[in-house]
Amino acid sequence: MWLSPGSRIWLAAAPVDMRLGFDGLAAKVQGVLAADSFCGHAFVFRNRRGVTV
Repeated sequence: MWLSPGSRIWLAAAPVDMRLGFDGLAAKVQGVLAADSFCGHAFVFRNRRGVTV
């Protein structure tokens, strides 16, 4: 995955239920951050055990 200059990497501090899938995680980005999940930034989520996606 390549990020263009000016792209941001967002890291979720709280654990997220990974069963949400890509659509559910995109909805979290839109709902919590009020950001477009397809804007070119990278959004990193972790589960309760600390595994990241």
